[in-house]
Amino acid sequence: MAKKEINQTTQNDDKKMRTRDLIYAGAFGAVYIVLMLIVVLGTSAIPILYIVAPFTVGVVCATVYELCVLKVHKFGAALILGVLFALVACSGNILGMVLAIAAALAAELIIKAGNYKSRKMYLLSFLAFNLNMVCPYTMLYFHRDEFMARSVSFYGQEFADELAKYAVNGLAFIQIGLALAGAAIGVFIASKLINKHFEKANII
Repeated sequence: MAKKEINQTTQNDDKKMRTRDLIYAGAFGAVYIVLMLIVVLGTSAIPILYIVAPFTVGVVCATVYELCVLKVHKFGAALILGVLFALVACSGNILGMVLAIAAALAAELIIKAGNYKSRKMYLLSFLAFNLNMVCPYTMLYFHRDEFMARSVSFYGQEFADELAKYAVNGLAFIQIGLALAGAAIGVFIASKLINKHFEKANII
């Protein structure tokens, strides 16, 4: 990585989220959500690809997340993004919403541990953040019959039967591992893209 620390002023009032920061966070958040939905909905008709979505989204969406938090570099960017994700991806799933917001808060705390200056901590925070991709599946873990009934209504019995083959015991741990692996690959790609393109273009 070309830069290991983020250059920023250290005035106390600069640490507060301002209107411009909220606009940046909202804009990047919208891009993240749209990209996530394209990945998930584009592959959801194939059960195995639906199951591995935490990995795929981690690889594809890491760069947008990093651009968001690096552009704002203040407490709240990851949390705003996490709340947007929870509202869109976990609607009607209270446990999923709570856990998704908790993952975003964990990402915020990792960034804060680097005092909003450590590039390494910004990148590392996405590993925590991408755990939110496991949260929409909580209904499958704990209310399997209801989840399968919804799958039948949306995609048909054949899809539900195929999905049931992959809904094995311990699936939550498998998907957590997929989310972390996808995030790690995504962060590697993001660091290269940010160093090579976005910093030179003065985007962050």
